[in-house]
Amino acid sequence: MKLPLQKEKNSRALMQWESCSPFVENSMAALIHRPRRVATYKISERWKSHIGISFWCGTSSTGTKKFTFLDAPPEGKLLCARCEANAVAAGIASSEKLTGKHVHIGGVVAIQLCCTEDTK
Repeated sequence: MKLPLQKEKNSRALMQWESCSPFVENSMAALIHRPRRVATYKISERWKSHIGISFWCGTSSTGTKKFTFLDAPPEGKLLCARCEANAVAAGIASSEKLTGKHVHIGGVVAIQLCCTEDTK
């Protein structure tokens, strides 16, 4: 299943993608995200082309091999709550409607490890 993507105005990309699967897993990240824009970039002949993905939560990632485009989030993985809320607010179907099942939604929280009572 593929959903249409937004295009960026004045992009320097080699190619902006028209559509892709509704979910992206980044092997370097904890959450599954919903893509908003995807583009292929080629800096020069010296370097391999790579893709850049902007997500509905406002973050973005670039790379060559670390992305997996998915029709549904894998079992046990969390879908980015902000991506889901922003995509639904923009009129895109919810993850549950797209997959036909419940999708776990969550986020990542930074935790302070130094200067706590336990370390004094």
